[in-house]
Amino acid sequence: MEFWSWLGKNKDQLALLIAVVPIAWAAIQYLWAKKQEIKHRQFETYHGLIKSLVQREDPSQPMMLDRQIAIIFELRNYKSYFPVSLRILKGLKESWTEYGPEEKRSRLQAELDESIKYIERKI
Repeated sequence: MEFWSWLGKNKDQLALLIAVVPIAWAAIQYLWAKKQEIKHRQFETYHGLIKSLVQREDPSQPMMLDRQIAIIFELRNYKSYFPVSLRILKGLKESWTEYGPEEKRSRLQAELDESIKYIERKI
């Protein structure tokens, strides 16, 4: 009997609660789905950048060093990938000591150094 009495006294609040819960649940699901979508898009973009960094689009054309420099810089925007980016950049620094035209080589090495330092500070 006491329960029914309490229910009668609080029917407006209960009605509001019953109306709000599905809306809140839908909002939570929407935000979770958006987060997953953003995470997937970031994954695709990051791996596309890495592919563009180390692989030629057209095997008959030389690698575009300025583009690679820009990609190396851009890797700084992918915080969740910092540990692997650091390993990749350090490996490329070693293997690319004689890579590319001599007049651009120092710029590539400088950008590798800058990005490595930046990521090391952030980890």
